[in-house]
Order: sequence, then C-alpha cells, then structure tokens
Amino acid sequence: MNFCGKSDVGKRRQINQDSFRAMSIWGGEAVLLVVCDGMGGHQAGEIASSTAVEIFCDKLTASPCEEEKPEKILEFIRYTLVCAASEANNAVFRLSEDNDGYQGMGTTLVAVIIYKDHIYAINVGDSRFYIVTEDEAKLVTKDHSFVQYLIDNGKLSEDEARSYPRKNVITRAVGIGDKLDVDFFSTPLAPWGSGYLLLCSDGLSNYTDQKVLVDTLFSKKETELEKKVEKLISFANAKGGSDNITVVVSDFSAD
Repeated sequence: MNFCGKSDVGKRRQINQDSFRAMSIWGGEAVLLVVCDGMGGHQAGEIASSTAVEIFCDKLTASPCEEEKPEKILEFIRYTLVCAASEANNAVFRLSEDNDGYQGMGTTLVAVIIYKDHIYAINVGDSRFYIVTEDEAKLVTKDHSFVQYLIDNGKLSEDEARSYPRKNVITRAVGIGDKLDVDFFSTPLAPWGSGYLLLCSDGLSNYTDQKVLVDTLFSKKETELEKKVEKLISFANAKGGSDNITVVVSDFSAD
C-alpha cells in the first residue's frame, strides 16, 4: 500500500493553517492518514491543526492493536480513535484557554486507519474522506457545517450550497470546547475492489466533484501517486485557490 500527502497555502492565504500526516503504524501493520484544517486569527489555526495532529498521532502510535477477533478489533480501534481525538481536543482547548492570542482557535479532523484489509475512520468538521474507484468517488464522511445542516433540513440544494456565502461555517471542531463529538465509520476494503482513499481539506473539496476526483486519480498520464496528489492541488489552485489545500491519498487493492 502506497500513500502520499501534500499541503499548499493556496493563492489567497498568507499562512497555511492545514496540517496532515501519512504514516505506517503498529510495526508496519497499519497505515494512518490524518488531515486537520485549523481556524483562528493570525497563526492560531496553524497551532490548532499542528497540535491536534501531533497529539492524535502520538496516541495512535502508542496504542497498537493486539486483538484478533474482528469485533474486538473494531471495538479497540473505535475506542482508540475516539480517545486520540479527545486528547487532541483537550490539548488544543487548553492552549486556547491559556493563551490570549489563541482564544477561539480550533481545527477540523479527519483520520483513517487501514488495518487487516479494513478501513476505520473518524471526522469532526468539514474535512473529508472519499473512497475513489473507477466508478465513483464515494464521500464517506458527512460535513459538520451550517451548509450541511441547511441541506439536511431541505432549505438548501446541493447546487445552491456550492455558492452559499456562509459555506465555511462549521458546527463541530476540535478544541473549541472541553467535550468532543465525533463520527465513526468502518468498512471492509474487499467490496471496493481497488482504488484510492482520499482525505482532504475544503480547499480541495470546494472546487471538485466526483468526476474530477475519479479522472485525476485514475489518469493514465500520471502514474505516480505523488503526481496525482500534485495534480489535485494544481486543479484547486487553478480554480481560484481561495483556501489552503491539503490532499492525502493511499492506494488499495483487494487482491
């Protein structure tokens, strides 16, 4: 399994407030992918996202899975992911409380563990996780955003949401309070055949759709994973690059 991640400041921002990690964990038996998109004035967003990634990954690498039964593995990984997110939340929240310049800062978090041909994921905020095959780019996560709330309640269509002025308002974030509510997902890889796992900040997802993701990742012109990631970032920048752009991709195969 190959993986690659890159982050770009975009065309309109001075500071990159995104952070990410793509790494092997648990003695090489698992892969961990993480994207955080920070928010806050000056460098606070950058501090929030980098702190969350560091604390979250430290917890995951320190807690290898030693379970054998599938149901026990699921229970262990879900618990560990949620605990890691909670520890990241507490760390960011304490920094925010203790430093005047960091007050109100927070970050999104989307993370995936690939272990024993199974995917385990959590998310907070509007950074996204897609499973991309030749047939579709399936959005696994659901945005915690004001726009998504309006869509869910029938007050806004998907097309209207693309240009909605309050598109960047999120309803959940790491570090904005002393408690954290996360969504958890799991799925076996086998039914998906082969393809790519894609994590990204909204600097990419605001500009792309299923077709762009599928066409770019399955392009015959770019065979290296790093080049495919760069192509997605270039696409977002060409469309305006109004935000920081972070893309993390891992390939997978059921064979």
